[in-house]
Amino acid sequence: MTNKYVAYLKEMGPAWIISAVACGPATLASVSIAGATYGYSMLWVVILSAVFGTTAQYLAARVGILEGKGIITATEQHLGKVWAWILTIDALLATWLAAMVLMSALSGITSLITGIDTPFWGVAYGILIGLFLVRKGYRTFETLCKMLVIFVVICFIATLFMADISMPGMASGLLPNLPGGIDAALMMAAIMGGAVHITIIGMHTYNTNARNWKPSDLALARFDTISSMGLAFGIYSVAIFLVAASVLHPNGITIRKATDAALALQPLLGDNAMRIFMAGLWGATLSTLSPTFMAGAYFISDKMGWELNVRNKGFATAVFMGCLVSMLGPFLKGSFFLLLPLMLALGLTGTPLIIAIILYLLNRSDCKDRNTMLLNSMGGLTFLVTTFLALRFLLTKFGIL
Repeated sequence: MTNKYVAYLKEMGPAWIISAVACGPATLASVSIAGATYGYSMLWVVILSAVFGTTAQYLAARVGILEGKGIITATEQHLGKVWAWILTIDALLATWLAAMVLMSALSGITSLITGIDTPFWGVAYGILIGLFLVRKGYRTFETLCKMLVIFVVICFIATLFMADISMPGMASGLLPNLPGGIDAALMMAAIMGGAVHITIIGMHTYNTNARNWKPSDLALARFDTISSMGLAFGIYSVAIFLVAASVLHPNGITIRKATDAALALQPLLGDNAMRIFMAGLWGATLSTLSPTFMAGAYFISDKMGWELNVRNKGFATAVFMGCLVSMLGPFLKGSFFLLLPLMLALGLTGTPLIIAIILYLLNRSDCKDRNTMLLNSMGGLTFLVTTFLALRFLLTKFGIL
């Protein structure tokens, strides 16, 4: 048994790319703003995001492994070209929106660190990241993602031990509640969207194919997903949320920009809090942008029938298309730290479609290994809760609720 898990530790990886994306600046912004603004009351959403994120990613891994192809081709084969186009457009819009906002964040963070405030940081980063992905390939950037996720997780766990956490506050935050107003609806949708997002769900079907995993690797895929999304992402998001709820909220500190969130690290890091926070935020943003470009290229290439490999000219072109779109991000108006939660909330609105398609694919009569009742129950709950939070956000945004 021990040898099996040692082997799993050596072979895991695809879900860690997803975890690197989930543990990005958008989740950091969402959970820290929620904790600073609402205290412990949204703790239940943060925990459910890790549970449902793990569920969605494992279901996505099952599609990739059992179908032996990505989600777009699998959808076209079993549901037809119309649904494949709808899913492609849905996934691509969410992915390129994310790329724009993330590039805005990376440019903004670089401006804060260097003191050189210019949106043209995005142009330089877009070119450099695109070249890195095309020349270095999958495994090199997978290793980079692992290292950055681990670094960020350790940083916030250490901070958590210095925070004066209220146990009664935590207990009350575990009880589901729905604070009123557009801001609350936005934050709840954003928190869930950090883990259950169409971009990373779709991308994971390609990640497992890139590693050439077979049905015999389903147990490895489960271990990979639980360790990365369930544990690493779960600890990361809960730790940041609890620190914000226990340090910022009691002092009435409202987060409007990245430097406000850095105040949460002062109990541990003192005067170095700002520098270390910005370094961690920069790393988290970089580790999120690279997989986002890859995801967009996967969706386009899969629909066009191109080889899903950076050595393919069509795929490489699709990567650079995402880079070009992202360069527009730094020219967006407003605080990038506040745009990040909005990006996740909007992405969540496109997520129920891919979850529904995945559940259909894994319950077909000719599926090689149909979902168990437990998987269908968890998948159904994921679909219902994400749909509810997405609709609540949209209805509140348009003044219907």
